Amino acid sequence: MWIGKIKLPEELIKAQADGRLVIFAGAGVSMSSPSNLPNFMDLVKETQSKIGNLLTWNSGKEAPDRFLGRLKEKGPRVHKLVWDRIKNQASKPTDLHYALLSLFRSPQEVRIVTTNFDTHFSTAAAELFDGEVPIYHAPALPLGHRFNGIVYLHGCVDQKPEELILTDRDFGRAYLTEGWATRFLVGIFGSYEVLFVGYSHNDLPMEYLGRGLPPETKRYALIPEDEIEKWRFRGIELIPYPRSRKDRNHNDLVEAVKSWESQTRMGLAEHEQRIKDIVQFPPPLDRE
Repeated sequence: MWIGKIKLPEELIKAQADGRLVIFAGAGVSMSSPSNLPNFMDLVKETQSKIGNLLTWNSGKEAPDRFLGRLKEKGPRVHKLVWDRIKNQASKPTDLHYALLSLFRSPQEVRIVTTNFDTHFSTAAAELFDGEVPIYHAPALPLGHRFNGIVYLHGCVDQKPEELILTDRDFGRAYLTEGWATRFLVGIFGSYEVLFVGYSHNDLPMEYLGRGLPPETKRYALIPEDEIEKWRFRGIELIPYPRSRKDRNHNDLVEAVKSWESQTRMGLAEHEQRIKDIVQFPPPLDRE
């Protein structure tokens, strides 16, 4: 089905209508104004710069989490530096935060997982919904196969800096030795239709998530048209959207998500009206 300039798979639309949709949000959701936060690669570069380039980093040869691990071994409090950068009072939720949350009709139906450290989804949810949306922070995650709420998979700035998943050692604990992130993800991928939003082809968390997931899991990703080739062979159904180089706010994507939400709301209203009509004007009984 075409919604705006984006063609959404019917299976995804049905999953959203049936309450089986999980939004998996990456750094791209919080990069545009008024959030203005960096992606993971830029966050590492900023951290390196703040400590006076104590270590050199070749981003083409060394993973950012490994570099942060080496940096921490030299003494700097990298977790605190990152925590300070993200906990920026001037940073606010974007239109995309609100639009994605609006795909869920009630607080009980919200299912959002994010690897971002900011808490903009929590802020936006508190404004959109009358009821409270459950919030979970790593490592205390819910059961993946039956959860609702907002899950900060790698921690967030509402926690202590040391609880953020940043270094190679942190990722090793989350996905291997302690494995709580892996257990949660296996649960959601086996039970829900998952839509990735705001990820780049080289996003570090995406690399971790792409390894070891069952091939039969149904995953989708909203991506810019110019990144299709970079995303091939990931076992993910791609949903491209147009984006000009000047469009840092991903306006076509935001408008498409808003249109999707609007159609969902209209469909629900029509269904409720049909029920009212049946109650007020019941069909005649069959006399035979």
